Amino acid sequence: MDLIKLKNTIETLCRVVNVQEDKKQELINKCSNLSETEVIKELSQIAYRVLRNNEEMYNCCLEVIRNINPGICPSVEEMKTRLSKMFSNEVEGNMSLEENHRLVNESIVKFTTLFNQYAIDYYIVGALPCFLKTGQQLFRYHDDIDIMINEDDIPKVAEIIQLSGYEFHDDRFPSLERYQEMEQSKPPHTVLAQNPNNEFHLGFFTFKREQDNSITIREYSHRLEEGEVVVDVLERQYDQIGTELRYDGNPTEYMGATFRTGTIESVYELKGYTRRPKDITDMQKLEPFIDKQKLYALKQHPNKNIEFHNIDFEKKQRLMD
Repeated sequence: MDLIKLKNTIETLCRVVNVQEDKKQELINKCSNLSETEVIKELSQIAYRVLRNNEEMYNCCLEVIRNINPGICPSVEEMKTRLSKMFSNEVEGNMSLEENHRLVNESIVKFTTLFNQYAIDYYIVGALPCFLKTGQQLFRYHDDIDIMINEDDIPKVAEIIQLSGYEFHDDRFPSLERYQEMEQSKPPHTVLAQNPNNEFHLGFFTFKREQDNSITIREYSHRLEEGEVVVDVLERQYDQIGTELRYDGNPTEYMGATFRTGTIESVYELKGYTRRPKDITDMQKLEPFIDKQKLYALKQHPNKNIEFHNIDFEKKQRLMD
């Protein structure tokens, strides 16, 4: 697709919905590798998710998108009809929205029950558990369940996942061969449990539990130097109060299962930074349940970042201890 036309189109759309500069560039980079047909599909779906309740702006954005190539794009009214039909029974990864919600519910109950039986230290995080704990119906597609997991428990988690039939990947310290595979496949998480039958997965974020019960999140990244895989680690350290504000100590009960979650305020705060189309929709759904005092308190207890570079085997052992 013509890059100038693409940039002009996305810049016009981003002005309408007030998208941050970095997210605009991220969208341009993503769409620059797509065909015109794929770009029209991608942008029109974003317009549906964000603007369908504002008819004037929705029509305007669809007209802008249609002008990418009117020869292959139907009328605005037909675009609206197709989008409504698609999202009424949304399909991603050959799965209807109804099937997706059934899989999400079954997976939450199944895996949290097993994690509890094995005494795993974990939290279900992201917007999904916030919808559940506030009694809201699931309304969109969820391609994964995000889970914060104590690194000490990863061997037990691997055993649980493998017995469940999922494919488990722990890519914190990958081999050269695995690194090359990851460069091709771009897995969404460093630690991942993949459903073998579809695109649904459990995405794990790793943390260390400190002696005072606070949490230090660990994010792993990889690069190649002189033919060797180099591992860097970013630690996001929270104090006790910051941990309590971000991770709910009171368990959530759902469909007979019990599990801990991230707090609604922490999810709302995070989505305020990311501001992807689905994040904006999630924020609108969560806003009535936000405790503004807690949201303010979160800003008073930010994380402290520490970077570790070139983690070799010896450093790995010290990091894990």
